[in-house]
Amino acid sequence: MASGSDLVLVLDFDGTVTDRDIGDEICDRFAPPSWREIDAAWVRSEISLPEAQRKMWAEVRCRRDEAIAHARAIGHLRPGLDELLDRVDRSGGATWLASGGFDFYIEALLDGKMARFGQAWFNATRFVDGGIEVDFPHAQLACGRCAVCKGRVCERARALARRVIFVGDGASDRCAIGCADELWAVKGSLLARACAERGAPHRTFTRLDEIEIIA
Repeated sequence: MASGSDLVLVLDFDGTVTDRDIGDEICDRFAPPSWREIDAAWVRSEISLPEAQRKMWAEVRCRRDEAIAHARAIGHLRPGLDELLDRVDRSGGATWLASGGFDFYIEALLDGKMARFGQAWFNATRFVDGGIEVDFPHAQLACGRCAVCKGRVCERARALARRVIFVGDGASDRCAIGCADELWAVKGSLLARACAERGAPHRTFTRLDEIEIIA
């Protein structure tokens, strides 16, 4: 755990640690196309992310083994993850995982790497009667838009560390704008565009080992 003189790096998962949004890919495979209309309403801030996810995932029909197999087939960790984690370790800091995604595919894709994260927050699932029920267990980190608010995670990190870096790509990561000392966004991502539109300082990357960690 980071102390008052250390770094905390907060990482999003879908589209950041991975090169695709795994939740979206699973919905594409196992839900009717109407799930995208729900997702678009969330991106436009017409509904909250938990509301969107309850509706989207209610349309998914698959078994747990099918969902995990598909996640492993299409999900790839973004190049440079191990190098980034090593740099944070050498700096004396900690890496936290903060995701609006779900346990079954995050745990499957990270596998033995889970232990490298000092803290990890993501949502939960139950596979019931050929479908998926979702649950949001981190009420203390929720905001009006997200079940795991990246801004609130950054605020928690700021209470412990002299320097907070946030790394993300998507709609839910917009809550981190202005909440970290440094923000890195996947090049060409929704987060990068949101930062540019707001005039918010940020840097972009393609590989995770492009992110600079200075002790």
